[in-house]
Amino acid sequence: MPWWWRASPWVVKTRAKSTYVERQESGTGLSIRHPWKRVVAAMLLLGLNSLVHLVNPVAMSRAPVSIPVYGTAFNFLCRPTLLDDTLGTVTIRVSLAVLTIVLGGIFSRAVVFPLLRRYLSMFSSGHAELGRVESIKMSGGLVASSHRTVHAFANGGRPYTIQVYIGSTSQGSWTVMLCLMPLILSVVATIFNLFVPATLHVTSVLPVRYVDLYPAVRAYVLIWNGLVLFCTWDVMLQDHIRCDTVFDNWMFTFRWHVWRHQWVRISCFWLVVATLVAYAAVGLPPVHAALTQRFLDHVSTDLYFNESWRAVFSGAVVMLDVVILMQDWDFPTAASPSHVFIPGFASNVLSIRTHRFQLAFTCKWIVATLIMVMMPLDVWTFVQQLNYTPTEYGQLVVASTLQVVSMTNTTALDALACGPLCYRHPLPVDADVVATLGRFFSWPIEDKFPAVCLVAYVVFLCIRMVVNEDSRFVVSSQMQGVKQAMYRRQLDSATLPPHAVLDLVRLADIKRYYWLRRHSDDICVGLSLFGLVMMLLQLRCIWQVQVMFATETYPSNMVSTPGQTYALLIFISTLLLVFELVRRFRLTVDILKLRQKLAPTTTMWRHPRIRAQVAVELIVNMAIVPPFVTGMFVVNEYQMRASTCPPPVHFSCFHRIEPCAL
Repeated sequence: MPWWWRASPWVVKTRAKSTYVERQESGTGLSIRHPWKRVVAAMLLLGLNSLVHLVNPVAMSRAPVSIPVYGTAFNFLCRPTLLDDTLGTVTIRVSLAVLTIVLGGIFSRAVVFPLLRRYLSMFSSGHAELGRVESIKMSGGLVASSHRTVHAFANGGRPYTIQVYIGSTSQGSWTVMLCLMPLILSVVATIFNLFVPATLHVTSVLPVRYVDLYPAVRAYVLIWNGLVLFCTWDVMLQDHIRCDTVFDNWMFTFRWHVWRHQWVRISCFWLVVATLVAYAAVGLPPVHAALTQRFLDHVSTDLYFNESWRAVFSGAVVMLDVVILMQDWDFPTAASPSHVFIPGFASNVLSIRTHRFQLAFTCKWIVATLIMVMMPLDVWTFVQQLNYTPTEYGQLVVASTLQVVSMTNTTALDALACGPLCYRHPLPVDADVVATLGRFFSWPIEDKFPAVCLVAYVVFLCIRMVVNEDSRFVVSSQMQGVKQAMYRRQLDSATLPPHAVLDLVRLADIKRYYWLRRHSDDICVGLSLFGLVMMLLQLRCIWQVQVMFATETYPSNMVSTPGQTYALLIFISTLLLVFELVRRFRLTVDILKLRQKLAPTTTMWRHPRIRAQVAVELIVNMAIVPPFVTGMFVVNEYQMRASTCPPPVHFSCFHRIEPCAL
C-alpha cells in the first residue's frame, strides 16, 4: 500500500477467539485534531468567509441571481407565474414538484440511506456494530439499550473509553434526505424542460438581483460561521474524557470551574445566538457599507484583489469547511458520546416520539449539519470565482485601472439580456456604474489552479480518512458479560514483576514514537513534493501570462503579479515543512532516550550531531523549495537583417508524348 494511503492500525491482541482490533486515528487525524488547531480553523473560516464576501464584485451586480441546482429546485416548486403560463401548466409543474419531494424523500430514506448505512458507519449510530440495538435482561423484560461502551486510540496511540449513543438505527437519514432533495428536484426539472416550450423552462435564475441578495448572504455567513466557532468550543470543552486522557488536560481549569455548569454553557449559547442575529440584522449593513467606502477612499486600486486571489480565498473557505468536518474527534463515525450535550441544551439527543416512530437528533449530526448547510453556499461562491467574467454579471472593466464596475441601470441591463448570465456585447461604456473592490485581469485559468489544488487535496484527504478510519470504533462484542469478567480475572491474576511492566511500557512507547516519526516522514515528503510541483506550475503560469499579455503593464505588487497565489502556497507549505522537520528530530531524540542511547536531559539543540543534522536538512529543503518564488520572463522580439532575396524560382515539368508505331 502506498504511503499516501496507509491506514496505520494500532492492533491490540487478546486471546484466541476473543481477539479484536481497535484502530487508532489515521495520520491525517493526528495532524489536525488538536483542540487549538480546531479553534484556529473555525476562526480562519469566519475571517476568510467574511473577506470573500466583502471583496466579491458579484455582490454589486444588478443581474438576476443564478444558483445551479438549488435555484432550479426552488423555481420548480415556487416559481412566479410567467406570461405564457396557464392554470394547467402551473398545476402540472407544482403537482410534479410535490410528487417529486414525496417520492424523493422515500427514495432517499428507503434506498440511498440503507446503502450508505451498509458501507459507512457514520450512518449507523457511530459504527456498524453499534447500529444493532442490544437487548439486556432487566426486571421488566427485554429493554433496548441506548448507549454502549466503545474503545479507541487517538493522538498517537493514547487509549480512551467512552459511552456512545446507539438508540437510533437510522442515524443521519434526515441529513441524507435534506442533501439529496435539491438534486432530485433539479434532475426532474431538467426532464420536465424536455416536454414544455422554451418559454416555460425551469431555470436556475431567481427573481432577485445579486445586490439585493448579498446582504442576506453576508448575514447568513456571519451567523452560521459564528455558530460553528462556538459549537466547536462547546463540544470540545464538554468532552472531558478526551481532553484529559488524550490531550493532556487541555484547559482543565476553565472546564472544571466554569464550563461544567450546564446553566453557563446553555446561557452562553443562546446569548451568542441572540448577539449574532442582532448584529447581522442591525449592525452588519452599516459596517459593511463603511468598510467598502473606506476601501474605495483610502486604498489604492492597485491593491484590490484580482480574480486569482478571490478564487484562492474562496477555495480556502471550501477547504476549511471540509477540514472542520474532519477535525471532529468522532469523524467519520459521527458517534455521539453520552457526556457531550447538544449546544444550547442539556441533552445529547433531541427525540420526537410517537406511538410507533421516533425522530432523534444527536449532538454530532446537529453540529456537522451546520457545516453541511454552509457548504453549498461556499461551493457556489468558489465556482462563481473560478468562472468569473464581468460581462456575465452586467459589469465592466475600467481600462486604466482594471477595476470592475457594475451597471446600475437595471432597465438597460435587462434589455441587453440574452439568457441566464448572458448579455449582448459590448456593454455600453457610458452607462451609470458603481465601483467594486475587485479587479479583472483575464489571465489564463492556470493562475487560479492553486484554488483548485486546495479543494482537490482536502477532498482526497477526507475520502482517505473515511476509508481508513471508518472502523476506528471496534467493539469487543465477543467479550461481554460473564466471559468478559472471567477474562479480566485471568489478566489480574497473571502478575508480572515491576521491572517487566516498566520494560513493556517502554517498548510500547518506543513503538508509538516510531509510528509518529514515520508519519512525520510522510508529511515531510508530501510537503516537499507539493512545494516543488507548485513551483514548476508557477513558472509555467508566469511564462503564459508574460507571453499572452506582453504589451500589458501591471503594478508590481503582491496582488498584481502573475504566480503570486502559487508563492503564497509555497510559503505556507515551507513553514509547515520547517515545523515538521523540527518535530521529527524531537521524536528522534525521544526515541534515542527511550533506547537509552542518550541521556534523559539531552535536548535537540544541545546535541551537536543532531543540531548539525537539523541545520543541514533545513538548508537543503530551503534550497530545493524556497519559501518565496517570484519569476519574470521577458520576451524580446527583433528582426534580423538580411539581403533582398531574388525572385522565387518556378519549376515546370514538360512531358512529351510520342505516338507509338503499331
